[in-house]
Amino acid sequence: MAVSVATAQAELLAKTAASQAIAEDRSEVLNSGLAANLEMPHPVFIDRGEGPHVYDADDNRYIDTSVGFGLHMLGHVHPVVREAIEARVPKGWMFGIHSTSQMALANLLQEGSPCAERVVFCNTGSEATMYAFRAARGYTGREKIALFDGFYHGAHDYGMWLADPSSPLEAPRALPMGNGIPGALHDLTVMLPYRNRAAFDLIVKHRDALALVFVEGVQSSNPQPEAGEFLRELAQVCRDNNVLFGIDEVITGFRVAYGGAQGRFDVTPDIATYGKVIGGGLPVGAITGRADLMNVFTGLGADRGVFSGGTFSGNPLTMEAGAAVLNHLKDHPQIYAKLEEQGNRLAQAVNGYCQDRQLPAQMKNVGSMFHMFFQREPINSSRDAVHGVVQAEKAFYLHCLNRGVLVPGTQRAFLSAAHDDAVVDELIDVFCTSLGDVQEEGLFTTD
Repeated sequence: MAVSVATAQAELLAKTAASQAIAEDRSEVLNSGLAANLEMPHPVFIDRGEGPHVYDADDNRYIDTSVGFGLHMLGHVHPVVREAIEARVPKGWMFGIHSTSQMALANLLQEGSPCAERVVFCNTGSEATMYAFRAARGYTGREKIALFDGFYHGAHDYGMWLADPSSPLEAPRALPMGNGIPGALHDLTVMLPYRNRAAFDLIVKHRDALALVFVEGVQSSNPQPEAGEFLRELAQVCRDNNVLFGIDEVITGFRVAYGGAQGRFDVTPDIATYGKVIGGGLPVGAITGRADLMNVFTGLGADRGVFSGGTFSGNPLTMEAGAAVLNHLKDHPQIYAKLEEQGNRLAQAVNGYCQDRQLPAQMKNVGSMFHMFFQREPINSSRDAVHGVVQAEKAFYLHCLNRGVLVPGTQRAFLSAAHDDAVVDELIDVFCTSLGDVQEEGLFTTD
């Protein structure tokens, strides 16, 4: 029997009283945003995690498809990570200056990243991309950075741009993402069309001013399995025009393959950024690249030197947790094969259901990264997303949460090694049943 949105919402409200109380208290203290997409007066607040599950303040259990926005490759509270953290704590977890814990993770990152002749640690993915932009500008003496529509490279001012939806697909104009972004930075940003050959012409046009062309290994907002061909051609265009080429591996690094998007698609950039997986669940960022380019990080006295630093950069707790995860992934390559299988199985089952029922919905995935789109039209770039059945989309995620599946508010979802066959079977059942409920209520045709 189909469940209505009103019923699902009422059931959720009844079983999340503690989260509601927290939300009310929080509103008087914290103003930070929450990634939420549900038609509810409050979000759910997570208290703990275990394997593929998280538990909220009311002790409701959910299959977690956020897994820390993609960083928990092994699932929550994996023993190898917990043991590494526990072993480090008695020795101290923060010194500010270099520690003995840094080299193990640096060596693993250098080995696992095809472009990594040198490594620099920082605290977040946002910091990593910010420093990559600075390094490129310092090294080349040029100031413009080229970015692709649909990108996300962190929360610093140079990355806070989106494509003007009224601009041509082949020549997108950059708009600031919210207020507070200096207008002067607009002239330093070149917006390129993703997976579109017109991007190559724009690179040639701006080559004398471009310090860097920067692209996600796989766009988390638009996971395209065929991204590799575009990346390889993009790398060649950049080299032919003496422009640095960089890949943002903050999400894809050690996720879509042990070698990240670089290894999966056989492409080597001049510089790459990392975060998420390499910290074992603790805050981390890293920049890797060619030795001559990375030399700008060796101090302001270096040739074309740039400033970088951070109190918590390379802190021993993160380094030990990160090394534990990467060593485990290195020693268990079957994890990647299984995640590839599970991600493809999930997408094929959901897409088959949508096709059988002629629903305007589809799931795109690259291995264990997946994203639902509520449209029939083909998707090449984020500009192709039509957002035509908004109520159906919101209702779907509400039903999923009520049935015990947590999808992040960004809809950028992931599996972990802890998501075994039974868990993926349950995901398929919940996703398909929820889509059926939305169809039965007629919400696919109400927008």
